[in-house]
Amino acid sequence: MKKISALILCISMFMASLTALAADEVTVNYNGEKMVFDANPFIENDRTLVPMRAIFEAVGATVTWDPYTQTVIVLCESESGLKTIALQIGCDYAFVDGEKKTFDTPAQIVDDRTFVPLRFVMEELGCEVTWEPTTYTVDIINEPAE
Repeated sequence: MKKISALILCISMFMASLTALAADEVTVNYNGEKMVFDANPFIENDRTLVPMRAIFEAVGATVTWDPYTQTVIVLCESESGLKTIALQIGCDYAFVDGEKKTFDTPAQIVDDRTFVPLRFVMEELGCEVTWEPTTYTVDIINEPAE
């Protein structure tokens, strides 16, 4: 009986640790400042997804939404000119300046918010992205080269 009780206790502790791990919030820092979102970023397929408007506006991009095709269209001025990104919900590719580029976790709608794969979109906009797995922290650096 003691062995069964010990086993149940171990399983309960393991499940509690998994629940705590799943509940960890993802923190996103942009040029050293913590970003605040109207919906929480989350991880799916080992990729961080973030609300589209906040992340794109942080880099000074203009965002439009086509509800008929469920496509996010991003325009961003850079040193090399105007960059465009078109992401369609549920697709594993985007068009960046007219060129088709694939990624492994598509944009999606959750609770009326559009979420996009953070690393893909930020790197396409010329940012450096790092991930700290122990703290669930993403750091985005978008500083002009000196």
